[in-house]
Amino acid sequence: MVKNSTIVFDSNEWEEVYNGIVSSRGDIYKVDLILRSIKTGEEVPVVMLRGSSDSKIKKIKEFTENVSRNQYTRKIAIYGGVIPPELREISLKFNITLCHKIILNHTNMSKIIEVPASQVEKPLQQPENKYEKIQRREKIFIIKEILDTVNSSEGINITKIIYKCNLNYQYAIKLLENLIQKGMVDVMEYKNGIKYTITSEGKNYLNELKSL
Repeated sequence: MVKNSTIVFDSNEWEEVYNGIVSSRGDIYKVDLILRSIKTGEEVPVVMLRGSSDSKIKKIKEFTENVSRNQYTRKIAIYGGVIPPELREISLKFNITLCHKIILNHTNMSKIIEVPASQVEKPLQQPENKYEKIQRREKIFIIKEILDTVNSSEGINITKIIYKCNLNYQYAIKLLENLIQKGMVDVMEYKNGIKYTITSEGKNYLNELKSL
């Protein structure tokens, strides 16, 4: 299980399919949301966990029973409220990423997908066709994660940054280029590729972010 408060996808690379159908041992099973890669066709099934602890556990058990562990390399559960210990164990066993929300990034705008305030159990409806500006604290959180990840190594490649920060390639590159321009991250070339290191200015900024 991987647990993050926010997971970011690039809306130029991923499309949303609400109440999408997944393979389920020959039967039809609908999940709340499927994120589908426009380039590769990869599908990431997403389940919304709302209501009481029992409701959440029941929903994720149903999800794991119907969504093939081998067919889908990534699976996400968006939750609201408290995570019961049993739900954590199930997520760990079936390698499901837990998060509070998903952000579909579009340049400097975003669409936020999260559990509705209402705890009524009903199919997820497609949000209105509009974008909201990324909240400053959300972007700062992502930058803090990147700087913290780069700071943990004397040199780290883009693949590890993407994996540890749960970012797609293009969005990670965009943020890293911005940090390089600001003198917070350096790029080092090795025989086996490019690695990123944090600068003293980057460390100072990271400490500021940690104190927020």
